[in-house]
Amino acid sequence: MTLNLIWKLVLRNFKTLRSMIVPFILASSVMIGLEYIMISLINNEYIQKRHENLPSLIMYANILVGLLSVIFIIYANRFVMKQRKQEFALHMILGLEKKHIRLMIFLEMVIQMLMTVLTSITGGYLFGNIVFLMLNKLVKGSGITLMNYPFDIKAAYIIGLLVAGIYVILFILNNIMITMQSPIQLMRTQKAGEKRTRKWFIAVCFILGSLTMGYGYYRAVTVEGVLSSLQTIFFAVVAVLIGTYLLFISLTIMVLQLLKNNNKIYYQPKHFFSISGLLSRMKTNAVGLASITMLVTFLVVTLGMTLTAYRGMESQVSGKLKQDYRIEVYGNTNVQDVKNEINRYAKVDRYRIGDTIFFPLQNISGDLKKLPKNVKETDAKTMTYAVVTTVNDHNQLYEDNVHIDNNEIILSANTNRFKGYKDVSLAERKTKVAYSEKDYIGNQLAIDALYIIVKDKNELERIRQYYKSYDLNDKKVFASEKTTSMEFNIVKGEAAFKKHIPTIQKKIGTEIQSKSDVRKLIFELNGGLIFIGIVVSIVLLTGIFLVLYYKQLSEGYEDKQNYNIMKKVGLPDDLIKSTIHKQILWIFGLPIIVTLIHTLFASKIIYNLLGILGIRDISLFITSYIGVTVIIMFIYGMMYLITSHKYYKIINE
Repeated sequence: MTLNLIWKLVLRNFKTLRSMIVPFILASSVMIGLEYIMISLINNEYIQKRHENLPSLIMYANILVGLLSVIFIIYANRFVMKQRKQEFALHMILGLEKKHIRLMIFLEMVIQMLMTVLTSITGGYLFGNIVFLMLNKLVKGSGITLMNYPFDIKAAYIIGLLVAGIYVILFILNNIMITMQSPIQLMRTQKAGEKRTRKWFIAVCFILGSLTMGYGYYRAVTVEGVLSSLQTIFFAVVAVLIGTYLLFISLTIMVLQLLKNNNKIYYQPKHFFSISGLLSRMKTNAVGLASITMLVTFLVVTLGMTLTAYRGMESQVSGKLKQDYRIEVYGNTNVQDVKNEINRYAKVDRYRIGDTIFFPLQNISGDLKKLPKNVKETDAKTMTYAVVTTVNDHNQLYEDNVHIDNNEIILSANTNRFKGYKDVSLAERKTKVAYSEKDYIGNQLAIDALYIIVKDKNELERIRQYYKSYDLNDKKVFASEKTTSMEFNIVKGEAAFKKHIPTIQKKIGTEIQSKSDVRKLIFELNGGLIFIGIVVSIVLLTGIFLVLYYKQLSEGYEDKQNYNIMKKVGLPDDLIKSTIHKQILWIFGLPIIVTLIHTLFASKIIYNLLGILGIRDISLFITSYIGVTVIIMFIYGMMYLITSHKYYKIINE
């Protein structure tokens, strides 16, 4: 067979299969284009100089997005090739040898690869200009132009190699799928759905699914604090993931079987075809629906965290530093010497000075115990940290006016888990508790912590000596070091002070924290994380669309014959349309319903984890998640309209 004839077949295939190939190329280009953008940002000279922490953050996102992209592309390719098995079988029957089929697949994939490379690099560069400006806006960069984002030859070269590698994998997989089977086997496998499940298997899946789902939900809603959430989230996610797949395989079929066994419901014309059709679909497509559910859930969580972090950035800055400047003095450093050094260059409104101590402890139902020597024995649910100061120092630092009675402490916390105690045991002394509604810790600590105000310096020293820690390296017990904090604003000479900050820091032997530097650091870190969240969300959205589109395409071709039979036996068109509509609505609606349930149960652990970024505003979290959920439901609905339209078109051809 001549190369010319095979080339004509390749061109004809692109024309006749454009409804499958074009979305595949476009979706692949979107995901690979994002890879180009991230690689070009990592290599960008402006970002490397102005925002040195961003490239490492984007690198992690690049790896994650790359893995997701490869998975989605392979998944979509599987759907495309499944629909083409009959075509390849007919070619073999008509005389094409397997080497000709391999050559045809090779030429098709070379064209697709070149189109993907061209589209992803061109689109990536053009869209990358917008992303570059957006990223700099997120991190509060200034003085940038599009000249700072040149075309990156190195990134384009890497993308070319990446796409070539992906298509080599696809070519190998397609060859195994197509050329290792006879024409008859290809015919059978295209018409065969996923393997039908047996009753005993459904029962086992239901029991295991209920147990794993229940375990995951239980761990998610009973978790307390940031440390415990970090330890728990992986196991909770894996349990819910497994439970989702197992319950989609089992519970959906069990419910439909119960409806089928109910004669009053099942033998009504409007229910008969819908239930039987759904039962057939669920037996073959439960895994696909579970995959869609988990993708949408990850999308809601990712976008929800991204939006919450974005809205909470400015409050994080104000929570980190109350005044414009802060200095923490340790050990024997003389506070007056520090003051004198600052006063040489600037005029200060006034110094707010106070001593604090910081140490870990165990909170066991209000009994604040010291940590054991073997910290591994400490339960993350009970372990916490404490910041302790005196009433006079507190009033100085926070410009407050609190009072304490004898044998009393004032307790504040950055989480609600420590509230409700009328008294606590502090350093083996039972003490009455007065709660403050103010969160004095704010986002100065990423972990759950107590802020304790005690009567005087003697009590502070007693507590410091009691809560000693054990150094695992030196094998010694030591008391926490006392920290003297100084906060101030500059009313005159700020320019000279900023210029001499390195000199002052060298003389006083400690760092000077400024609100402007803290703002830059927070916006850089959070801006990078928000960017990662947006990019991952775009990839997840693209993946969801791919799965939905090819699922509807696949089911359309599979169901076409069944609906033609329904027409031939004389069923009214209205009944057929109603049956199709109900089935598609349930198939699309079920993942979003389960997603909402997953998100609801995950909300507590996600909120706890946002505490790492210093975000502890529950109203901010709730409104962000409601907004994200509504937007995603709208986008999902649009996907439903687009893909179901394609399904109806195939059915009616």
